[in-house]
Amino acid sequence: MTGRILGFVFAALFVRGDALDDAVGQWGKKIVSHLAADEIAHVTWNGAAVENGDAATYSARARTLLARALQRRLRNPKSVEVTATLSQNLKGYLLIAEMHRENENIVEMASVARPIPMPETAAGFRLDRRLLWEQEAPILDVVVVGDQMLVLDTAGLTRYEQRDSKWQKAEAEAIDIAPIRDPRGRLTVNDNSLIAETAGLTCRGTLKPSVALECQPGGRFTAGRNTIEEAGWQPYFTHAVIGGNDVLGAADGRTYVYDAARKQVSVSDAWNDFAVVASSCATAKIIAAYSATNSLAIFDLVNQSPLRVSDSMEMPGPVTAMWPAGSAAVTVVRNKDTSRYEAYSIAVDCGR
Repeated sequence: MTGRILGFVFAALFVRGDALDDAVGQWGKKIVSHLAADEIAHVTWNGAAVENGDAATYSARARTLLARALQRRLRNPKSVEVTATLSQNLKGYLLIAEMHRENENIVEMASVARPIPMPETAAGFRLDRRLLWEQEAPILDVVVVGDQMLVLDTAGLTRYEQRDSKWQKAEAEAIDIAPIRDPRGRLTVNDNSLIAETAGLTCRGTLKPSVALECQPGGRFTAGRNTIEEAGWQPYFTHAVIGGNDVLGAADGRTYVYDAARKQVSVSDAWNDFAVVASSCATAKIIAAYSATNSLAIFDLVNQSPLRVSDSMEMPGPVTAMWPAGSAAVTVVRNKDTSRYEAYSIAVDCGR
C-alpha cells in the first residue's frame, strides 16, 4: 500500500477494561487532526475481518466509541470518506483507519491487547419481575403506596386506586413539562408530601385528600436536558454510593466507579442504566441494564469493579428509565412489539 503511516497508538488492556476506550479516543483524535474545520468523517467499516464471537462484540463497541470520538457539530459540513477495519491476531486487535487526501493515503492505527475476560461467579441470585403499569405515553416514574399508585409521565401526574384487584384512574394533575429528547422524571413520596421533578422543573405538594401541586423552575434535572448536574461531578444520569464507592452513570454513556477519595478506579460502557437496591442478601446489589441488549442482571462491586452475580433477564424492549425503590428498582421499558411503555418492579431474589 502506497502512502505513509502517520501514527501508531499502542495500549495494553488490563482487567479494568477501559483501554479500548482510551485507544479509540486517541485514534479518533488522530483522524480528526487530518480534517479541515468544515469537514466531518464519514466512516465505513470493513466487516470482513471480524464476523462473530467475542471479536464481533469488541468490534461493535469500537464502532460506538469511534462514532462518539468523531462527533462534530457543523453547519453544512463536507464529508470525508474514512475506511475503518478491526483485525485480530494472537496478541490482540488492530484498528486501522484509511483516508485519501491530496494524492496520498493516510493511515492511522491503534493496537489493543486481547481483553482479559471479567470473572463471573456462579449465578447465586436471580431477578424477580412484576408488571406495575403500561400505557401509550412515556412513563417517567411510578410509585406504589398501599392501594394507591402514582404515575408520572410526559403529560403530568395521575393517581390510581386499586379496586377489585384492578387499578382505576382516580385523578390527574397536568404538568407543563418542556418537550426534550428522552425525557426523564422522578417521584418522591414521604407520608403525605409529594415531589415530582422533570427537566428544569420541581413540583411540590400533597397527596391527600387529593393531589395538589405547585411547580417552580429548577431542581434535580438540568433545564432543557435529561441530565443531573452536581458540584464536583461531571453531568450524569445516575449516581449511587455502594460500599463506600461512588458509581456514576455519566452523560457520555459510560459508567464510572470512584473510590472514597473520588479517584476513578474503573470505567465501562456496558450499562445503559442502573439502580442500587437494598437486599436481604447481606449487602446492597446493583441492578443494571445492558447497553447492547434488552436485558438486566445483578452485580456486586468486587475490588471496585462490577462482578455479575446472576443470570441475565431478557426484557421486552429497551430500558428508558430505572429508579431505586427500596428493595426493588422501578424499571420502564418500551415494548419493541407494541411500542407501549411498561413499568416493572424488579427485585433481587437471594435464591438461597
